[in-house]
Amino acid sequence: MNPTPFLELSGQGRPLGQAHGEHFRDRIREFSSTLADLNLSNIPARLSRQDLADLCMGNVPHMARYSPVLFEELEGIAEGAGLGLADVLMLNCFLELNDLRAPMVTGRVVSSRDWGCTSFNLKPRATEDGQPLLGQTYDMEKYFADFNAILRIAGPGGHARLVFTLCGVLGLNGLNPFLAVAINKLVPADSRAGVIYPMLVRQALDQERVGDALSALAFAHRASGMCFQLSSPDGLAFCLETTAARHDLLDFRHGLAHSNHYLSPALRPLEADWLTQGGSFVRLQVAQELLDDFQGRISLEHLKGLCADHRNHPRGVCAHALDHEGPHEAMATIAAVIMEPKAGIMHFAGCHPCQQTFASYGLARP
Repeated sequence: MNPTPFLELSGQGRPLGQAHGEHFRDRIREFSSTLADLNLSNIPARLSRQDLADLCMGNVPHMARYSPVLFEELEGIAEGAGLGLADVLMLNCFLELNDLRAPMVTGRVVSSRDWGCTSFNLKPRATEDGQPLLGQTYDMEKYFADFNAILRIAGPGGHARLVFTLCGVLGLNGLNPFLAVAINKLVPADSRAGVIYPMLVRQALDQERVGDALSALAFAHRASGMCFQLSSPDGLAFCLETTAARHDLLDFRHGLAHSNHYLSPALRPLEADWLTQGGSFVRLQVAQELLDDFQGRISLEHLKGLCADHRNHPRGVCAHALDHEGPHEAMATIAAVIMEPKAGIMHFAGCHPCQQTFASYGLARP
């Protein structure tokens, strides 16, 4: 596996997007040329690439209202890559398009495959050095790992953002000097046209207070559901579960793990069950037991070990493909991210963290 590309960017809006699109032009064009086929092969409904593009473009009015600056950045990515807006928007809707696999859309359970991300959020009282930690594994079709990227963005506010993303995508998770954000995909029954997850994450990372980030996530007209884990350098930590239209905060005192099913009793009835398979329950137990068993002593090394945990192999926290799976269905952990909000550091391992050494990136230039 080649090293994950790292790109320094500055500014905002269209010029920022153009620089992103130009630098990753070849990767973005390759990503765009193949993603529709991946989605169509996994959705047992009679849809075309144009159908997918139309669904994605339905989000545009909501996105443009929610953050004109980030929408201009998306337009800039398309311009820099030499693609149409619909092409790059489809890349950014990669998780929302997964909702089309839900049985209420297709009329049947579409796959027995079992996959998903595992996140962990530790308050200072949970760790050995009294500093907060936040992170996750990121599980998708292994195909996505070819497009991993790390961005360090110096914005007009004077503070940097470290963002793990895919080439052509606004952002998947990350941190700034004031807060960090990790996620788990959730699939609600109320998905609709709305603001997509990468824009939500970037809008949260543009905030200078964790409360403002919570507002940006909780009160948006979202397209789908997500669990957002947030942490701040001064020890505030939150787990926000959302559907497209509703949200709920999960209370915790020390450390909280999350996987791919709703934990909120209020939101659980709104879940589309196709992603909530047994592996999600297993990963949650594995992660939460580590947080509980080592409460007050959890270190960065504990979390690196968790990201590489193979219990329930090959569908553990560190996920691997099954022998018979082809390139469009082989599920794997494409990345692991552990963030130190107080130190302003992101530790990153690419595909299969059990086989990778974590690289460290700082908000400040070396």
